[in-house]
Amino acid sequence: MLDEARVQRAVDKFEIIEVTSLACHCRDKGDWETLEGCFTPGATVHISWHSGAAGGFIARSKEMAAAKRPGEHSKHMLGGPLVTLRGSRAAAEYDVVLHQRRLVDGVELDFATWSRYLDLLEKRDGAWKIHRRTAIYEKDRMDPYEPGKAGADFHASINLEGFPAGIRYHCWRNARGGHRPPQGVVLAGSAEEAATRGYAARWLSGEAAQ
Repeated sequence: MLDEARVQRAVDKFEIIEVTSLACHCRDKGDWETLEGCFTPGATVHISWHSGAAGGFIARSKEMAAAKRPGEHSKHMLGGPLVTLRGSRAAAEYDVVLHQRRLVDGVELDFATWSRYLDLLEKRDGAWKIHRRTAIYEKDRMDPYEPGKAGADFHASINLEGFPAGIRYHCWRNARGGHRPPQGVVLAGSAEEAATRGYAARWLSGEAAQ
């Protein structure tokens, strides 16, 4: 490979990692204009509480941010990016741990959710942007910030029925805020993950449509 081609490949990978990270950071900070600029027109987002247009994801994210109470917060921690380049298309896969603090029925709760994001990207007018973002969920956990304030009655009142296995607390928390999981939430090792990866392979090869 020529030195010039190697440099361009390195630049492309850096810019891909940068835009995928930026999309997570902007959502955490509420920088909605910059977040919108991370996606292509017609982009889609498929996560635990939204499956559809990126514009709808951003609008619902704004609503969720506005509904937060004092002391509630969230942060996405990213790591281990793996980028695959195919001309003007690319796939970026990386680990995500979402940390959240929420107040539920007077109890402060800390949530952690582990997942693997699979982003498909396109280079348009010299800039890499996200065409499709899918979260592949692994597991979650919930812990009371002050254990003594979450008694047996509180835990007994939690109904996890109907939520996806492995991320039941995560989805229960979202449902309390009016954001129930859509059909087809992607869990690690599931048929949905296989379908997601199959689509990504076809899209990278140019077989799948824009």
